[in-house]
Amino acid sequence: MKALSYQVRLLEPLLATQLGAGEENSSQSSCFIPGSMLRGALVNLYLKMRKAQGREVVDPAIDPDCRRLFFEGATCYLNAYPVASNSLRTLPKPLSWYVEKEEVESDEGTIYDFAVEPQRFEGMKAVPGDFCRIYDDSAVFVKTRSSLMMHNASKDRMVREKERSTVYRYEAIAAGQVFSAVIISENIADLELLQSLIDESEIHIGGSRSAGYGRVAFSVSGINSEWYECREDYKDTGDPIVITLLSDLILRDKNGHFTTNLDEFTGCRHIRAYQAVKVTGGFNRKWGLPLIQAPALQAGSVFVYPPGGIDEATLRKYLVEGIGERRLDGFGRVAINLNKQETLNKNIDTIREVPPVVSVESLSEESRELACRLAARRLKNMLDQRLLKAIDPLSIDNPPENAQLNRLREVARQAWYKGMPELILNHLKNLRAAGEQFKRARVGGKSARGEGKRLYTWLNEGIGQEKIWADYLEVRPPRIAGVTAEITKALKLEYTVRLLEALLRKTIRERQEGGAL
Repeated sequence: MKALSYQVRLLEPLLATQLGAGEENSSQSSCFIPGSMLRGALVNLYLKMRKAQGREVVDPAIDPDCRRLFFEGATCYLNAYPVASNSLRTLPKPLSWYVEKEEVESDEGTIYDFAVEPQRFEGMKAVPGDFCRIYDDSAVFVKTRSSLMMHNASKDRMVREKERSTVYRYEAIAAGQVFSAVIISENIADLELLQSLIDESEIHIGGSRSAGYGRVAFSVSGINSEWYECREDYKDTGDPIVITLLSDLILRDKNGHFTTNLDEFTGCRHIRAYQAVKVTGGFNRKWGLPLIQAPALQAGSVFVYPPGGIDEATLRKYLVEGIGERRLDGFGRVAINLNKQETLNKNIDTIREVPPVVSVESLSEESRELACRLAARRLKNMLDQRLLKAIDPLSIDNPPENAQLNRLREVARQAWYKGMPELILNHLKNLRAAGEQFKRARVGGKSARGEGKRLYTWLNEGIGQEKIWADYLEVRPPRIAGVTAEITKALKLEYTVRLLEALLRKTIRERQEGGAL
């Protein structure tokens, strides 16, 4: 097969909404990018190109080039599946794979392929995960990362009331991940034209585009005149024939009704099957209407047929052309004898991720100012969480009297307000008899890095050498739209004093609750 391979990098979360995602105010994205969505995006790029050339397409449905490229089925746009860490395109996990119950949550284990050799079902569970890649005697799984966002819609954007506001819950594919897609066609010239459209393009796809979703960047991997989606083995070797669905499959029977019986299509009765059924649909942005919903066999479904039950020419046709309806949208892709191993080693990989790159120079002055504020707010939130985590294990053993602790609190607050940390150091230096109380007390608590140090030393090093910040509070500054939050000396002092003040207040309260003066 001749194919154009390209990668889709998510610059923003993506909503490729699937049916049955819950109640009406919720949207849950598929874990891959449908071929229909990519085809629609390329149609839009093609029309823009023709308009820029002064040859605007009035009606894509009757334009011969547009029809050949996008509507007649000679060119198929396959689903974009996650890319593993080695940059290879993964495929849906076969539903015939099982593991021992004890190994379901483990990153390693032994996979039993029931399509090759049926096993006992007792104590066996389906392998978790959606996408994988087979390497000889092992299968490596990757998982699409999602992001959950809540949105509030109100007629008055400043009002948040039960009767006047609506909360929406979006579970989208998280930004930064990379997916691999393929376009197959026998016409190299068409693939070269599509390559010119795709290469280094940046567009919006999916739902809620105006709400910060769906911005993606395309990059072309190349055109391959001998491309294979997976291992091909359709020769008659006397073994059973295993058909694995690499995408959802929509079928119609001889009367034109939707069906999920693959045997009616192959003309051969299967020996065993491991299948799931789902409802497919979609949305036509040109019409502004949803597509017809239809039952479909789910990607990963496996059917085992007797040896010789389907001839080699038919199997070869299935591999090249696919099966069923909507093949130009990536439906109906199959693999023949994808795996012949009875057992496989289970391994976990990570989906390839590329951090979004934003040029600060491309931002307007207002946008840069907004990005600075957002980054600073995000940094403060991170520090607040770090502060709460640091306070919990800290304690002071054999602490000074409450009067001395309260006096230190007042000095620390003055140091914060005036931006003068030396006030704390001078206070400690000028302590007379009370100084012995600070030297006698020690910092304790589980996981406290200064555990066992004298309180006097801990305070001097913590303030003078900024060790309180380094040991308990330091975070990596967040970056938003190319702008990195700045960690200033004033910010370090603020959170150092807040940690110290919280520790002193906690110590005083514990002593009062214990009845000591």
